[in-house]
Amino acid sequence: GGGGAASHLPTTYPLSLLADAGPVKPAANFSWGEYQQVQFVPNSDGQRRYHRQLSYADIIVAYGPAGTGKTLFAVQEGLQRLRKGSVARVILGRPDPTGRADEEEEEEAKTRLLTPLFDAITKVMADHTAADALAAARLLETQSFAGMRGRTHEAAFVIVDEAQNASLQQLRRLSDRLGNGSTLCVLGDGSQPDRRVGGNWSAGADGISSSIEAYAKDLDKARETGMQTRIEVARLTNADICRSTPAREMRGFFSQIDSEEPAPRRQRLGGGAGELLRQAVAPSSARDATRQRGNEGAIYENRDADGRRCRWP
Repeated sequence: GGGGAASHLPTTYPLSLLADAGPVKPAANFSWGEYQQVQFVPNSDGQRRYHRQLSYADIIVAYGPAGTGKTLFAVQEGLQRLRKGSVARVILGRPDPTGRADEEEEEEAKTRLLTPLFDAITKVMADHTAADALAAARLLETQSFAGMRGRTHEAAFVIVDEAQNASLQQLRRLSDRLGNGSTLCVLGDGSQPDRRVGGNWSAGADGISSSIEAYAKDLDKARETGMQTRIEVARLTNADICRSTPAREMRGFFSQIDSEEPAPRRQRLGGGAGELLRQAVAPSSARDATRQRGNEGAIYENRDADGRRCRWP
């Protein structure tokens, strides 16, 4: 979201950026003057509110559809504070990749998860080498969720992207790892999980269906206690999407279809686009468990595209 000059986007990023950072070291020299920073401006009421919240919040969670500027504005705010000396480093948090036997595939998974953050750095710095240069100067670090739980982050701007792929307990534990002078930004889209995680898909009576939405509700309650920590929640919507006209219109069209589909038919067809996505990315262990229950004679409601009952292939 937001305007600004176009820049070359790399297709891959150095593997040196992907490993969990070690102990904090003094930052090396970094020449900010070599980079032409682009200033992106918010284009909707929701983006403007989110942009303001980023400027003062200690903890902020922002969730909503892709294209609403969640990652871009968080990265821009973090880099601006880094340049001013308000923080000592920017830390990019990522959900832990699923276990893989092949080390090369593991690195590819990390690259895929971190690419949106590196793309945002490239846009803001107007240079595809900026992320690697910041990392070499020890101003930019990457951390897995597991690694972040073992450290207290002092004077850091922490950005946790794709947080819908973390469990609610993981998100809660991140909140108590902030040290003095640090900010935590938790970003995600509850409708686009890549994998099943604990507590992520069990909708309650209040309609909450993802861990990041549940975490946002936690923060709403925390604000009511009158604590000194400055907490904000940004709930972005389709009205805040700043993408190409085809992408924006097609997302709105399919969202309208999902909302107008009668509930019984949605259930027969798998619960709409969101549920179809969830079924598609369900891990093999879930399919195996369902298949086993089917072999034991249990009744279940898996159906094909025409609504007929079917078993897992």
